[in-house]
This record gives sequence, C-alpha cells and structure tokens, in this order.
Amino acid sequence: MSTELDYPAWPPGLSDSTALPFACWRVLHVTDGRRSIEKLAATLGGSEAQIRQVLTEVRSWLDRAAVREQPLTPGIQEALRQALISVVGPMGELMIDDALDDLPEHPTLSALLGRLNAQLGTTQLGVSHAQALARLLRTKGLA
Repeated sequence: MSTELDYPAWPPGLSDSTALPFACWRVLHVTDGRRSIEKLAATLGGSEAQIRQVLTEVRSWLDRAAVREQPLTPGIQEALRQALISVVGPMGELMIDDALDDLPEHPTLSALLGRLNAQLGTTQLGVSHAQALARLLRTKGLA
C-alpha cells in the first residue's frame, strides 16, 4: 500500500519563490507526486533516508515561515518586547516602540523583526545581539 510519503509532492504553501537552501530545491526540482522516494533517491544519487530528511527540512522551513508571517498580536508583541529587553536591556523598550511606529496598520511578525534587525545592525549593539535575539525567539517558537 503506497502512501503520500512514498510518492511525495510539494507541501502546501510552497511556491517557486519560497526561500530554501539549494539542497532542498535540488530535491524539490524532481519531486512531483508521481516519483517514489526510491526513484527520487536514484535520480539524485542519494539514499531514501536523505530524501526523506530533505522533505522533512522543507516542511520545517515552511512552518517557520508561517510563524514569521503571522499577524502581530499583542501577545506576540509582548513576548518579543521581553526577549529584546533581555538581550539589549532597557533600551529594547525604545527600540520596539520605534520599530512599531514605522510599521503599517496590520504588521506581521517578520515586518517587526526586520525593523528590529535593522536597528540592531546599525547601532553599537552589533550582530551578536541580533543573533542572541534570534536564538531566544527560536526557543519561544517565534523565529
């Protein structure tokens, strides 16, 4: 009995413009729902386990993208505010307020994160603070 996993197709939400690593696109280029995992592995010169791993990674990338593109809610905004304050101190309060002032009426999490990353990159705080914020947000499931 064959299943969807035996003859994988592109997952919902994936498009040609989705940002993915080359290794993922290499597999997706030949993934069409008609070829089996075995056939994909043979075509690409890899193992079935490697193909399954790449397809799992693609789903993970899509899940993270969906989180980033969700509307900014008061709860998410507060979690982000607390994370930023824990990384940069009290200045985080001002940074998030400035970033919120620059956003359109119905912002997404990614829009706010983009503004904050721009501030982190242009201040004396440096890249290490942006990386620390990203790690902290990943532990909270927000990045």
